[in-house]
Amino acid sequence: MDNLEAHHQPIQLKNLHVEDWVCLIVFWGLALILFAQFFSRYVFNYPLGWSEEVSRYLLILLAFAGASIASRNQAHIAMTLFHRWVPKRMLGMLEIVIECFNFVVICVLAYFCLQIIPLIAPHSLASIPLSLTWVYQILFVFLLAMLVRTIRVLLSKRQNLTNKSNPLNNQSQGL
Repeated sequence: MDNLEAHHQPIQLKNLHVEDWVCLIVFWGLALILFAQFFSRYVFNYPLGWSEEVSRYLLILLAFAGASIASRNQAHIAMTLFHRWVPKRMLGMLEIVIECFNFVVICVLAYFCLQIIPLIAPHSLASIPLSLTWVYQILFVFLLAMLVRTIRVLLSKRQNLTNKSNPLNNQSQGL
């Protein structure tokens, strides 16, 4: 058995979070729509006009749901970029600065998303009479989820930094 296989545990459904379920549902919905488009276009020679537009918006939702999962797992690229070059004593502070930057960016995105929702309400999809507000409302929910995950990570990193810098905590942990 390969080393990688030995460390992987089987997936348990109880360990999945809301974002995981949304990603799973949106991914398979996207796959079904794209298969239906392929099948109808090349077998029946009758393309589904709505499928491209709906799949575009589902792909956007999938990206933001995945970004929320990445926030939860601390898997964004910015979190690991400078770790090789920064001295160990500054690494904790750099991680907090990066998380603060992530927090600000997500807040700005959420603010603009809230600004767009009422402006886009009169507009609908080009191929289906459905308002575009649902896309931005779901994006806002994912941005809030990313914000909550980022705050949790920020607080845990701050706690780890204060525990490392306080010599009394280090001595009591060693006893």
